[in-house]
Amino acid sequence: MRFLFLQHDPLDGPGALLEWATSRGHSVTTCLICEGQPLPPHDSFGLLVSLGGPMGAYENEKYPWLALEKQYLCDAYAAGKKLLGLCLGCQLLADALGGKAFRHTLKEFGWQPIEPTGEGKKWFSPDDGELSLPAVGADEKSSFLALDAHKKSSFLAFQWHGDTYSLPPGAVQIASNNACEQQAFLIGDQVLGLQFHLEWTEAMMRDALAEPGVAPPPSPSVQTPEEIMSDLSLFKSGRKRFFTLMDRFVGI
Repeated sequence: MRFLFLQHDPLDGPGALLEWATSRGHSVTTCLICEGQPLPPHDSFGLLVSLGGPMGAYENEKYPWLALEKQYLCDAYAAGKKLLGLCLGCQLLADALGGKAFRHTLKEFGWQPIEPTGEGKKWFSPDDGELSLPAVGADEKSSFLALDAHKKSSFLAFQWHGDTYSLPPGAVQIASNNACEQQAFLIGDQVLGLQFHLEWTEAMMRDALAEPGVAPPPSPSVQTPEEIMSDLSLFKSGRKRFFTLMDRFVGI
């Protein structure tokens, strides 16, 4: 299958998604829509991926290309293309297909628990039933990371957002958490939106955290950069879960 990645920021690329695509024999094209690169015709790809970015999906006046992308997503949906949205891309998909993206009352930053819904469990559970539990120390600052271990479907995913969305018509919610109700959705077997990042790699994280002042003010849903990098095994478990999820989504 041919993939098209819509990239909204030079530092927020496809990460492990590119590794998954090439390992499965898919071809990939990237369009830096934020830099004015032209959008290719819809018959040039089978899966369209809208990646993350620091802007809000509703900031059309500040970023005029957002309106262009949302129309492009609508047209791709009407053409029967598979669509995947990651963080900002998830919000753009929701907004484009009849939901609404808007500012949330708090921010999520760092490794946060994700609770799949009943429908979501079959999508997010690894093939071997592995549970991605963090290495939580005695420091009270890390205590909010602890998951209910009996909920085998729960896992941690990297978050970096202050916005959220309402579900578009026909969408099924497949994940949530206490900080942000909407974490993932499906529309049939055609559209998948993920508010969180399973595609981020350790290298991407180190580059992002090197920027001064990136961390929001501390809160139960915000980690420090040191906490984020304290358990590197989370990148491995996230990558494994993401590969399984993509195999299921594209293999339908």
